[in-house]
Amino acid sequence: CINLKSSYRISKKAKEKTEIVDELRRDGKFDRVSSPGAQVIESRKPTFNEIMEGLKDDGINMIGIWGMGGIGKTTIVKDVAKQAERDKLFDEIVMAVVSQNPSVRKIQVEIADMLGLILTEESEIVRAGRLCERLKPVKRILVILDDLWTRLDLEDIGIPDGNVHKGCKIVLTSRSLDVCSEMNTQVNFLIKVLSEQEAWNLFRKMAGESVDLPDLHPIATEVAKECAGLPIAILAVARALKGKSKHVWSDALHQLRTSSPNNIRGMHANVYSSLELSYNYLESEEVEYFFLLCCLFPEDFDISIEYLVRYGMGLSLFEN
Repeated sequence: CINLKSSYRISKKAKEKTEIVDELRRDGKFDRVSSPGAQVIESRKPTFNEIMEGLKDDGINMIGIWGMGGIGKTTIVKDVAKQAERDKLFDEIVMAVVSQNPSVRKIQVEIADMLGLILTEESEIVRAGRLCERLKPVKRILVILDDLWTRLDLEDIGIPDGNVHKGCKIVLTSRSLDVCSEMNTQVNFLIKVLSEQEAWNLFRKMAGESVDLPDLHPIATEVAKECAGLPIAILAVARALKGKSKHVWSDALHQLRTSSPNNIRGMHANVYSSLELSYNYLESEEVEYFFLLCCLFPEDFDISIEYLVRYGMGLSLFEN
């Protein structure tokens, strides 16, 4: 026999939890990519402010942000999105990662998810039409396209032309200024490496105060310099070496200086050597295997922890 009172209470709790999840989803939609901190780095504030002014300029509908891999382009556009949200500059803000091998379907899904739109159609053209129809009525909308490697046809995605939809602003990031030009950006901003002092401040924050100890400080400063002012390299190395002995730090410095990565398109040698070091200092072989398992997923794939554990069990990656 169905207990109506109990069923009502359960359904009410489910509704409340759904509302909480929806709220967290809205609040966290720009938090997927890790960043050095909540505040914009001092030397980047002028660039950040110029980007924000560009968003307020009715004569600008396409902004390009470019710089080498690992420089912090994604972090700055996420900070821009958060600030625009706080300032209520737009009615909707959406973001999609394009990547080296762009998938129109994946980009459409990412944008649609942030709009609460479910695309069930198989045809990419029909999906683009539905997405465009959803975006057109929005008076002010910001579309962020992260990590472009080649020109992307916005019409194929379903993003309305900013010249037609005056309230539609597009911010894109790329490693190449040429790609920005091919996308017909009206203004472009170069993101540069951190100054030596800013790089050290970030490194010290991530590695901990032990880097100030007299016997470790000289080595730590040299390790920080090897990161070449690149935030991703600083974060990877500092976190890998946090709490480690002087011997480990010395060995890490040697590895960074002697690493000879092959020419990898779009990747600074310091970034490669820093990530390699970070991998070498993973705490166990088990963790290394899981890292390599993650590498089998497509670029920028949102990996489910549940599936990862299931695969790990199936492949006998757990020691116990």
